[in-house]
Amino acid sequence: MPLLVSSSISYWIIGHESVVRNLSFHQWILIYAIACITMAFAMTPTTFVALLSGYFLGLASVFPVAAASWLASWLGFTIAKLLDGGKFLDMISQKPKVMTILRNLRKDEFKIILLARLSPVLPFSVTNVVFSFSGTKLKNFLTAGFLGMIPRTCLAIWAGSQAEEVKKLIENPNEGNLTKFLLVSLVGISLFGITYFIRKAIK
Repeated sequence: MPLLVSSSISYWIIGHESVVRNLSFHQWILIYAIACITMAFAMTPTTFVALLSGYFLGLASVFPVAAASWLASWLGFTIAKLLDGGKFLDMISQKPKVMTILRNLRKDEFKIILLARLSPVLPFSVTNVVFSFSGTKLKNFLTAGFLGMIPRTCLAIWAGSQAEEVKKLIENPNEGNLTKFLLVSLVGISLFGITYFIRKAIK
């Protein structure tokens, strides 16, 4: 789904770049409102939205992208919780060892959420569902998730603002060596941190 929707949007934008550049303030608000829904339901990756925002709006798009991502997090988390209705926790409650690990993970849930959001590799919508099903506190999820999203969002927006052509940006979103280094660093920090807390919970 993300590939199909993102590819369709990319194809349209490449042929209508001038139209996008002339969008009004209110039209951009509408676009970000739609982006909240598409990101929450895994139709467009958050990085894709941030890259295009950086290309067309520059660094000024940091706030609207961050706000849209935060709202998409809340929407995805809330809908997943309504659909699950506590069934996941009821299922694993029959497995004491798993429940013990989950309880241990909850002690560091703020840090784990922050690290999960820090990584550009972990799918945004999937983490919404996972944290919702596992009984994560909404306040911790939204706060830590927002803080974790800031570095990767700013990096994607900056990368988009540096692109000379939208076609090259879409085909090679991480073209610069500095961008690649920072992306690998974020993934490394996230992976190391999450692994540490999982091992700690198991012990």
